[in-house]
Amino acid sequence: MPNDCYLCDEPAVGVEHVPPRCLFPKAKDLPEGVDLRKKLITVPSCEAHNLEKSRDDVYFQNVITGCDCINNVGREHYRRQIRRQHKHSTSVLARFAERAVTVDDRLAHKVEIERLDNFAEHLGHALYVAHFGERWHGELGWVPEFLSRLTDSDPEAEQTRLSVIELNDREFRDVPHHGENPEVFSYQVIGLAGHCKMRLHFYEGCKIFLLFTHKPE
Repeated sequence: MPNDCYLCDEPAVGVEHVPPRCLFPKAKDLPEGVDLRKKLITVPSCEAHNLEKSRDDVYFQNVITGCDCINNVGREHYRRQIRRQHKHSTSVLARFAERAVTVDDRLAHKVEIERLDNFAEHLGHALYVAHFGERWHGELGWVPEFLSRLTDSDPEAEQTRLSVIELNDREFRDVPHHGENPEVFSYQVIGLAGHCKMRLHFYEGCKIFLLFTHKPE
């Protein structure tokens, strides 16, 4: 594991949790004896890259815990900890209300994709360092499998997402999971350092696909 930041050449001054620790319920919100913060994954981080994305971490937390496909751990995490946060700060709820849309007679939220892009970039680079012990310098692509594209201006976007899910279901079916707290987060890897793909699982039901490829010469 390098001593420099997972994303730049600056010396590390602390650690970054991968994924953010805010996704993992605190002991006080769980039944006695249950620990969902066992051996959390961390990577070295400079001060800037540890702090600059904290708002995007919270945004992702609110997006993911609002999905229908999460397990009971995720639902309880929203009901207990995240609702407490909303009582202290209404800014997140206000942002969601501003971007509310109706899809098939159901209320939905049109995500701020730039914030999710930033979150995924940091998460992908950090997880690569955690798994392979070296930084990634190539291209990083991602697909939020959990995110419906029904309101996308491109009519083929939703079909593309569904095709990616179908392919990943086949390719990752027998691939082992990594992570000590799979009820909250686990990930799978196909390939070796230098060229690989990962499938990330949040609260068992929400998935993100990461593709690491070399930059074209």
